[in-house]
Amino acid sequence: MPSFRSLTIGLVLVSGIFWLIERVASRTPSQRRAFETRTDLIYWFFTPLVSKAVTRIALGIVFFAIARARGVSFVDFRSLLTTRQTWASALPTAVQVLLVLLCADLLAYWSHRLFHRSWLWPFHAVHHSSEHVDWLSSVRLHPVNDVITRLLQVVPLYWMGFSGSVLAAYVPFLTFYALLLHANVSWTYGPLRFVIASPAFHRWHHTTEAEGLDKNFAGTFPFIDLLFGTFYMPVDRSPEHFGISGAPVPTGFIAQLLYPFRRRPSPET
Repeated sequence: MPSFRSLTIGLVLVSGIFWLIERVASRTPSQRRAFETRTDLIYWFFTPLVSKAVTRIALGIVFFAIARARGVSFVDFRSLLTTRQTWASALPTAVQVLLVLLCADLLAYWSHRLFHRSWLWPFHAVHHSSEHVDWLSSVRLHPVNDVITRLLQVVPLYWMGFSGSVLAAYVPFLTFYALLLHANVSWTYGPLRFVIASPAFHRWHHTTEAEGLDKNFAGTFPFIDLLFGTFYMPVDRSPEHFGISGAPVPTGFIAQLLYPFRRRPSPET
């Protein structure tokens, strides 16, 4: 688990990296307002220190229930997560990693769509509330959003037979790529634009412009959106407007945490 000190050091380092990237390759000049930056900086510390801790507790409860159902102790079950032999664990590590990435993104795609089309939307609306999408806005995530998404990914992947060590290695990749995916750059990855999700691809997901609504749900592989008819990334233009159409999400951190429990608007983006 990260510490406040390590997160501060990470913030300085990552800020420097993305400041350089966005300064050189920025699609539009930064229009960040002070209150947005203040809120996102709080999330930078809150998400790994609190939200991720809650998620780990939720996963622990689920796996504890699975252990009880199997008639083994939780300690033995934790050991089993990394030592069990399954069809997946018998595969070469590189193949396991590729399969985990693909299966996890397929699960994330459908859970993402679920957050856009159900009572879960207010929790996800917090993430969409950023009116300026850049690397720092990626950390704006309601803890309920994080808990449910990870449960819908990790538990099925476990039942598929993937080892705990491979699943654990997926988390750092997911964290870094989420930062890159939200960067304020125009990268499309050229001929790979249908294979690997790019910042240009994801910016269309965050737009309030009608043509981009409910598009580009995949976090890693855009061909999943192609497969299910939700891919959208025109080559001749980029989105200009972001945030939430209609009822706005509050700008303050505490107000955003309470927002889903106070109102349940229909999804607009």
